[in-house]
Amino acid sequence: MNKLSAWKLALVPIAMFGFGFALVPLYDIFCEVTGLNGKNFQVGQESAEVDTSVIKHAKLQFLADPNSRDQWQFKPEHKSLQLTSGDMILTYYELTNPTDETVTVQAVPSVAPGEWAEYLVKIECFCFNQQVIEPGATVKLPLQVTLSAKAPEDVNHLSLSYRIYRS
Repeated sequence: MNKLSAWKLALVPIAMFGFGFALVPLYDIFCEVTGLNGKNFQVGQESAEVDTSVIKHAKLQFLADPNSRDQWQFKPEHKSLQLTSGDMILTYYELTNPTDETVTVQAVPSVAPGEWAEYLVKIECFCFNQQVIEPGATVKLPLQVTLSAKAPEDVNHLSLSYRIYRS
């Protein structure tokens, strides 16, 4: 093997290692541009004074991803609820394990529109931890949310969607 081939072989793992580190910021940029996964970045913008004495309202629609429902029986307790800034709402999603084995699942949330995601505050969410579901069992998964007092007046409708993945 000549010296040039050895250098080429040595550069491949180094390039792969560098690419792995570049994926995280690239993913953040992708989410910022598309609004996926409820990520919203407003770097470099001044934070305006917020009047927290003004009560704000928004409709929150609950969704369960269709792909999740194909494998799991997964649905929200309510189709939608009215959010009021400062008031906590406790609701549930219901998940049934139709298989004959114990499964561990993880829920991944997505908020739309993405630029308003920062105003939906999750206090308690089943998406924070993996869930262990026994065969044939149905569990109620808690979700406690509120609307941020910092939400602008035009924030009036949000959609919160979950997709279930087997861990």
